[in-house]
Amino acid sequence: MPRVVRLNDVWQMLDVCLPGHERIKKLHRWNVKHGGRVYHEVPLGRHGMRTDPEIEAGHIRGLVRFFKIDVSCYAKFINLH
Repeated sequence: MPRVVRLNDVWQMLDVCLPGHERIKKLHRWNVKHGGRVYHEVPLGRHGMRTDPEIEAGHIRGLVRFFKIDVSCYAKFINLH
């Protein structure tokens, strides 16, 4: 089974590690926008929108790499390894 993280933990991490980001809810996913770049791969959660769904860690690893978020910041909120 893939490793998962809670979406609320991801939002808390982004609030601290990527200040000024914008979350845009789409039909099947969240877009995260910052500095003129948009990451399109944060799903709403299994079976659609949930309050605090589990998200496969691979999506969040991609987000962290895309925005070059430092491990010393995101590791305080989520474990991706």
